[in-house]
Amino acid sequence: MARSGDPALSRRALLARMGRVCLGAATFSLAEWLVACAPTLPRPSATLRPTAASQPTPTPDTRPVSIAITGDIMLGRSVNTQILASADRFPFNYTADYLSGFDLTVGNLECVVSKLGQPVPNKPFDFRADPKGFARLTQAGFDVVSLANNHSGDYGRGAYVDMLAQLPDHGLTPLGGGMNLALAHQPVVKTVRSTTVGFLAYCEIGPFSFAATRTSPGHAWLDPALMQSDIAATRPHVDFLVVFMHWGIEYQHGVSGHQQAMARLAIDAGADFVVGSHPHVIQAPGAYATKPIVYSLGNFVFDQMWSDDVRRGEVLTLSVQGSQLLSWSLRQSYIAGDLGQPRWA
Repeated sequence: MARSGDPALSRRALLARMGRVCLGAATFSLAEWLVACAPTLPRPSATLRPTAASQPTPTPDTRPVSIAITGDIMLGRSVNTQILASADRFPFNYTADYLSGFDLTVGNLECVVSKLGQPVPNKPFDFRADPKGFARLTQAGFDVVSLANNHSGDYGRGAYVDMLAQLPDHGLTPLGGGMNLALAHQPVVKTVRSTTVGFLAYCEIGPFSFAATRTSPGHAWLDPALMQSDIAATRPHVDFLVVFMHWGIEYQHGVSGHQQAMARLAIDAGADFVVGSHPHVIQAPGAYATKPIVYSLGNFVFDQMWSDDVRRGEVLTLSVQGSQLLSWSLRQSYIAGDLGQPRWA
């Protein structure tokens, strides 16, 4: 519209002043004008992309997590001699393919793996393996190894610290052991797809001197109050929680009242599954408050050969989806002709 005092502008003049005349005719409809002037209108940039809000939300991978847990793995003595003399996967030649097929594979490492140290005094049995044993564990598919047992400190704190330092270099996470009390009691937490699984491990078999203190390395001693505190602190951060115990009486198939009490205490505190080692023989599983308890898996790798009882072991397998235990089972192993090497029974 013309300002006051200006002569009235014709439509052509108005369009010319606006720089919008695209056709020779001065009279055309608005629709015609828009079509004619389309080349002069701004075009969308070729680099424009959808905003983040328009991106599709990834679908969570809720497939179950598979877990395998073995009993005692002793890589010292005659087993160590055979490891050093072999170029294969000994002592896992017959079991590695199966164990490697799980999302998480866990075992109790019943020895120290290091070239350092001397046997601790006044201990009747001491087990040490060459660091070549680390590669054998990795080849067998192990992800986590428990150090909460009565042989991980057999060659002193220097060898123990050396083992702690080397395990992660081989893709192995130490459980139930650390450079001090707090680290020894720290859970191992693994997230596989959309499920987070936590592990805690404890030993109550002497010597107590192997236990970590506030300022020295060692394993997590089974103190009931500390165990309850550890479980309570871990529970909010995991979907499923396994507690691994080194307990019981050697070569006894019967479960002690103390084992039952500790298992129930762990479950009342928030554990979903309790599993044990140390007796060197299989002990019958049980349950409490609908939660399974496997009291002893027996030997898995060991050069004890004097009876069927000590040659037999079990591997616990779990299928977990979120907080739900979908299934669990026990697969039997047997140490046959090869000293220390298990086969499937």
